[in-house]
Amino acid sequence: MAFRPGTTILLQEIWRGRVWSARPMRVVEDNGDRAALWFPKGTLWMAPTTPPSRPRAGTRGERLMASLELGDWVHAEFPWDVSSIWLVEPGVSHAVWVSWREDGSHLGWYVNLQEPFVRTDRGFKYMDLMLDIIVNPDRSWCWKDEDEFALMVKRGLISRESARVVRAAGRVVLEQMRANQPPFCEPWPEWQADTSWERPVLPEGWDIA
Repeated sequence: MAFRPGTTILLQEIWRGRVWSARPMRVVEDNGDRAALWFPKGTLWMAPTTPPSRPRAGTRGERLMASLELGDWVHAEFPWDVSSIWLVEPGVSHAVWVSWREDGSHLGWYVNLQEPFVRTDRGFKYMDLMLDIIVNPDRSWCWKDEDEFALMVKRGLISRESARVVRAAGRVVLEQMRANQPPFCEPWPEWQADTSWERPVLPEGWDIA
């Protein structure tokens, strides 16, 4: 099932049967095998946060791990901080984001390593696995959030073998980047949103897994 261009869909992260985060996104294109989703700056989305019933840990990583372990997170609404296209492929364990600065210039690519996307009747669901890769416009790159990824392994939220698979998946994407393969050879950095599109809005039922 492919979604029509211009449609607002729901992107959910699911952890142990419960919604971890929820984002509304507008479909740019969807051919069934890959979808391009517009997530403009300022779009309101729901993120997990420490419940008021327990102390808030000192670092972001510790806060995230405690919520994942205890399953007691609550949701808070935040505005997204950078306009981006998310390129998602069902069954693939990463997504590539293409982002822009305020002046419209290309900020770079962001490789989000995760559990594979699954289509739903409302959009897509997946779960982030913390480790990411930043690729600059000049193709220089670096790993991101390695400390949080290490905490996830240390706390037993992901096995060491699964962690090796996640990092190996990242290396495959880096090889694709070096070889100038899709999506890195595609003209997404020059893409511009339809001027008639408003920011997408979360639908009712966003918190239902």
